[in-house]
Amino acid sequence: MATNRIQDGNVLTLAVTAGKTSGDFDLVGTIPVVLLSDRDSSGNAECALTGVFDLSVTGADGSGNSAVAVGDIIYHDTDTLNVDDANGVEFGVALEAVTSGATDTINVRLKG
Repeated sequence: MATNRIQDGNVLTLAVTAGKTSGDFDLVGTIPVVLLSDRDSSGNAECALTGVFDLSVTGADGSGNSAVAVGDIIYHDTDTLNVDDANGVEFGVALEAVTSGATDTINVRLKG
């Protein structure tokens, strides 16, 4: 067993975007997270780096409306989750579908 192991890394306390609360998604650099606690006065929150979460996803990409299918890569694109690989940062994988142009809460598996 490695003697330098700290923890499994599934949950970490990280600096998150102002205004974020428990259940919100965020990017910490390029790390996709879902907050497990509200952002505290120091700017930190307990964050999940792995798992499946119900998140609001929009059926859109860089060209406009685009359906989301099960298995599609979901991107964080200016605080929106969609399938825009041109402007977004990879966030996770869709486990449910979203109709083109619609916004729906679906299961998303985090990239981590």
